[in-house]
Amino acid sequence: MKKVICVAAAFMMVAGVATVASAAVDLSGDARARIRYNDSGIGDSVNKWDSRVRVKVNATTEGGGYVKARVRFLDGTWGTGGDYTASAKGDYNVWSDYAFLGFKVGNVDIAGGKMPIAFSPWFLDDERADRFRVLYKQGGLALAFTYDKKIYEYNQLYQTVTWDAVDSDGNLVVLETNATYDTTYEGDKDVWGVTYRQKFSDAFNANVRVVYVADNSVTPDNSGLKGSVNLGMNFGGNNIILEQSYKEGDTVAVGADDQYGGYAEWNTTFGSVTPTVRVGYTMDGFSADETFGWLMIGGDVPTTNIARLGMGGDTIFVGGSSKFQATEKLSFTGNLVFMDIDDDGTAAYGENPIEVSGQAKYKVGAGVSLIARAGYLASDSDVRDDAFSAYGQMEVSF
Repeated sequence: MKKVICVAAAFMMVAGVATVASAAVDLSGDARARIRYNDSGIGDSVNKWDSRVRVKVNATTEGGGYVKARVRFLDGTWGTGGDYTASAKGDYNVWSDYAFLGFKVGNVDIAGGKMPIAFSPWFLDDERADRFRVLYKQGGLALAFTYDKKIYEYNQLYQTVTWDAVDSDGNLVVLETNATYDTTYEGDKDVWGVTYRQKFSDAFNANVRVVYVADNSVTPDNSGLKGSVNLGMNFGGNNIILEQSYKEGDTVAVGADDQYGGYAEWNTTFGSVTPTVRVGYTMDGFSADETFGWLMIGGDVPTTNIARLGMGGDTIFVGGSSKFQATEKLSFTGNLVFMDIDDDGTAAYGENPIEVSGQAKYKVGAGVSLIARAGYLASDSDVRDDAFSAYGQMEVSF
């Protein structure tokens, strides 16, 4: 509670001195609470409750400087100790998942700190990095040079226990416990990258991300290239996305095969109906980001049972979705997904899992929504039965 009060006081202090410091400070955010049910097809089903509140702080100065941060409150599962200690990121579970600062001079934007590093839902999405970035913008062009510090040194805890006695029941008794830390330097892990984004017209845009991973933190090192090319097109109301990605095998394990994956997406709107079709593939160990997907396969939601497309072996997938806007406030979405996996022995739901899932969303008012989602995953595995998951959520954005 003390930590929450301190954070709230800090917000008020920032807002109070904003005019004095010739700066503008904006607060926004979102919150949710939900109940989750998951029957993964193996073991007992699981019920959980969770909630969180997130507040974004955006401050800008007249001199072109800015600060951006997001603070999260009690982000965890109910019933784990009152103060959510089981999932806490800090004292009483008040923490920040990004905080960085920067300044702009003409078309150049220079920033540093812990910042979001999303490129696309397929290649890399909801992640953070300790980053230094130089960004140039001119018209429809955006060109960024980035440096991410991943690992500086390798730390390992060694614990020594001395047993010197036996109690009346014949059990050993610990008389002395010594803990020491070995901070032997093993090497850095750095990521150097370039991002190119170009909007050629309202009908066509291109996005390219190429990084070199310099990983000397392990022996032998896992250095190599990664990259992705994303194209977006709009013709006569038809929206098309194409993406192709590559990861050099050495970034995973020395001597491993290079990895490839890509997909194509089409969507359009016919009145109150918006259909979407995705087709794609992964091979030689490539897996898509966990946010890419639907409800049972990928998507990074509580109903997810296959975390990433590409897990389990080379994969070909076809997924169809359709959103129906029943009224201004009420909408429904249905998904049907087929996967063909060349099982490498780790495909949890077999070679041909099928997802059938759906969502209902009701907007209670401005910034307030209720969501219900449920999904069924048909399995042809000898280890796991079919899976069923569902959750209900209320959310507020401000």
